[in-house]
Amino acid sequence: MLNKVSKRNQLIIGISALCLIAFFIFKPSAIVNSGKTVDVKEGPFTMEVEATGEIQALKYEEISIPPLLKNRKLRIWGLKITDLVAEGTQVKKGDYVATLDPADVEDRLKKSMEKVDEYQLAFDNAALDSTIALVAFRDQIINASDDILEKEIKVEQSKFESKAIQRQTAIELELAQLELSRKKRTLSKEQNRHKVKINRANKRLQDALKLQNELTELVAQLKITSPSNGMVVYARGWGGHKVKVNSDVGPWSPTIAIIPDLSTLVSEAIVKEIDIAKVKVGQKVKIGIDAFPDDNFKGEVIRIANIGQPISGTGMNGFKVLIQINAKEKKILPSMTTTNMITVADYPSELILPREAIFGNDTIKYVFKKTSGLPIKTYVKTGGENETKMRIIEGISENETVLLTRPNKFE
Repeated sequence: MLNKVSKRNQLIIGISALCLIAFFIFKPSAIVNSGKTVDVKEGPFTMEVEATGEIQALKYEEISIPPLLKNRKLRIWGLKITDLVAEGTQVKKGDYVATLDPADVEDRLKKSMEKVDEYQLAFDNAALDSTIALVAFRDQIINASDDILEKEIKVEQSKFESKAIQRQTAIELELAQLELSRKKRTLSKEQNRHKVKINRANKRLQDALKLQNELTELVAQLKITSPSNGMVVYARGWGGHKVKVNSDVGPWSPTIAIIPDLSTLVSEAIVKEIDIAKVKVGQKVKIGIDAFPDDNFKGEVIRIANIGQPISGTGMNGFKVLIQINAKEKKILPSMTTTNMITVADYPSELILPREAIFGNDTIKYVFKKTSGLPIKTYVKTGGENETKMRIIEGISENETVLLTRPNKFE
């Protein structure tokens, strides 16, 4: 009997122990205190839009392809750059900058010279044919004129003949005069026909000569020189890629490089389309330049593009934003990359929480409010965010405490 009671007590003791362990594991205070917390506080809050960019000059002088290469009549749509001075090279007006591949131009020049020879021969033949043909027609007119003189003499002599003979000689004279008029008209027509033929041949010849001269001049212009003193900065071609050796330039993409005015440097940033509505002219900007990692620069938005452009590799559009930059006497140069934090809103005192304390998605956000029991899932309305914090408009009050991590169980 004692053994049975002893076993029963042992069972009761075991069950009690398990219940006690479960109580300590699952009691509400354990859930509440299992994570870090933060108190809701008021404080200054700044909303910023981040945009990467590049230093560019508002004013610059272009180093372009030769003007003759822009002539579409030459039908040269692109030439490769075979040599180009290093970017950043300081040049003076007239200094060498680049060389364009002459192969295509020289090939067209050779063909144009062949055309000149062909059209010269055609012109000479047209002139010779005209001379021969018109001489024959002029001889016919001379003969017709002599025939009229003979007929006039006959008419004069027929005064002493019968009326019939007089009438016959008069008719013969009239016919001779008509024949002369016909031959003169024929000569005039032939003169006009040969004139048109010669002019057409001469026009082809002159056009070919002009093309030959332009191509000859273009060959001499394929060594590109600087139009002014300054620093060479490579231009950007199709797709925003920098022009370099082996790049194609032509009438549709004429700029090889630029000579920037270093007193007009700005940060040219690309703002994503989802953020562009927040950006306004005059907003302040904090600028970081990769070349000066220990320096922070100040700037201001001065221009916003009206039309967006695709951002490579993102599947979305972006808008160019120009930011005036205070260089702080640093030697800032074109093409340096920048990080631009545009201040789009600045509040002196707002309820704020760390970003990690707020859960949910773009449309629904909530926090886990700490209480004496289980944490309470509380929906909140936010009004903007920055890199570390979110602004709280409604849902919780100052000095309330929320969890920084999602609890395993909550009500």
